[in-house]
Amino acid sequence: MVSGALLYFCANLFRAAIPGAVFDELQYHWSLSAGEVASLGTAFMYVYAVAQLIVGVLIDRYGGVRVMAVGGMFFVAGSVLFALAPGYGLLLAARLLCGLGASGLYLGVITEILRYFKKNYTIIISIIVMTGYVGAIVANAPFASGVSNFGLLPMLWVLAGMVTIFYLCFIGNSMQMNIPAVRRKEFRLSQFAELFKKRQNIYVFGFLPVNWGLFYSLQTVVGKKFLEDYCGMSTGYAALIFSLTGAVSAASGFVYAWCSLQLNNRRCPFFKLTSYVSLLVFLLLPVLIYFDVRSPLLAVLFIMLAGVSSLSSLIIPLLKEINSKENTGSVIAFQNFLSYALVGVSGNIIGWIMDRFEPVQCGSRLIYSPNAYMTVFGVMSIGALIVFYCGMSLRESNDLPH
Repeated sequence: MVSGALLYFCANLFRAAIPGAVFDELQYHWSLSAGEVASLGTAFMYVYAVAQLIVGVLIDRYGGVRVMAVGGMFFVAGSVLFALAPGYGLLLAARLLCGLGASGLYLGVITEILRYFKKNYTIIISIIVMTGYVGAIVANAPFASGVSNFGLLPMLWVLAGMVTIFYLCFIGNSMQMNIPAVRRKEFRLSQFAELFKKRQNIYVFGFLPVNWGLFYSLQTVVGKKFLEDYCGMSTGYAALIFSLTGAVSAASGFVYAWCSLQLNNRRCPFFKLTSYVSLLVFLLLPVLIYFDVRSPLLAVLFIMLAGVSSLSSLIIPLLKEINSKENTGSVIAFQNFLSYALVGVSGNIIGWIMDRFEPVQCGSRLIYSPNAYMTVFGVMSIGALIVFYCGMSLRESNDLPH
């Protein structure tokens, strides 16, 4: 599954790099508005999210390897088309293809891990998630540096080449794997309605997906541009900050998984920590902007949020324990659907808000006002309140009635 993990790495790299790491470059090269740039991120997220509902059923029927093989073809096609696109229409189509193709990679790899590792899969899952997050690290400072030195289009071709090479490696490796026979599984929308009969599932849906939507919107859409426009950071330094947040997010997932094992698989302490940190960050940001605090130390708040963003290695085992075996795939797929749907919604809201404020032209860059960012973070604080309530309401699976 190494080649599958590398494809997941590419999916995270492509997802995080566009538009967050190269917001200004995209806006300048194709003469796009802030809303159009943001939509290049949200287009990926929406199709990725909706596809999760179908991918879960397809994986249950055809297995992770088959779904990843088909999805990989769409991912390769989308990454090549994005590098070739002459304008906004084809850029958007390419992102839709990439989102569709990448949608089966995460759940496909997780399914194969659960099939091969009957025990201690928490640590293995955290390693795979960390591999994906390394893609988000590379998507910022290294990718932004490549764009500065070689140009946007050459770096897009590098991305397309990486996706193609790793996909061919995956196909070669899959031919040597023991792939399960195709199973019959009927797709029923009612199976998702059953998930809401468990209150803990509802709390999970309001906790992890919303928290991830808030963090990933900063990571991939508006965070880097905020540090450049408001704090006056250079593009390279701002990109370095978001490479660091990607690294912190990746490492934190592994650390939480290890600490949870040391605490006899208790997870709620980490959920409560996340609830407090998320609320603190999004309450402080609008206040600090209101008082015109422009210190680069504001980046510390983003790093704090990154430290509580990677909780999949705790949430997936919890969902597996509180749901029946028949519903495990559906609940994980639905949780993943919500996570990326909310990233898409957040990105669209951010783009819409920023378009309400007239930017100032500064060379090839458009700089947005403090009021624009104060409004963005003020709206995001509503999501942080939801994270706080749901995170504080979650319980250990052993403490629930059976």
